[in-house]
Amino acid sequence: MPPQGDQCPFCQLIENPEQLLTVGETENFYAWLEVQPRAKGHANVVPKEHKESILEFSPEEYHEAMTLVRETIQKAFDGLGADGASITMNVKEAGGQMLPHAYIQIFPRFQDDENAGTPTGAIFQHREELQEEDKLKEIQDEYNSVSANFVVEKVEPHPESQKFKEENKTEQE
Repeated sequence: MPPQGDQCPFCQLIENPEQLLTVGETENFYAWLEVQPRAKGHANVVPKEHKESILEFSPEEYHEAMTLVRETIQKAFDGLGADGASITMNVKEAGGQMLPHAYIQIFPRFQDDENAGTPTGAIFQHREELQEEDKLKEIQDEYNSVSANFVVEKVEPHPESQKFKEENKTEQE
């Protein structure tokens, strides 16, 4: 993946938020329409601060992002008349992440689309060799041989957020 910072396309967009086609915003995230959509209403939820992937989200940031995802889906249902939605979180290049900045994709789904009802997981064919009981147990053991510990820390609002501006305004007065 290309380098971050000045060369990150999402960071460049975030530097000029007036160019975004926003459909929602929180203290630390934008929801904007994809300019090269794969579906009507295709949107991305993106952190305002550069984060390589969703694995860098604190639990609070993850909660904030998922709340914005939920709000965006509800807007797709109520505003666009979507009949369903698919959510995609690609992590790392092998997982399909196309940019070096975390993002969550929202694809509104409509009954009259040709691919209506096709789950996004359908791209993965069933692999019989992985279904054997011994192999499943081995995979379970591999998962359980490690732990995922998330550091819980206070999430500071992004400097462009209203909350940040209000907190700094009162400190300056």
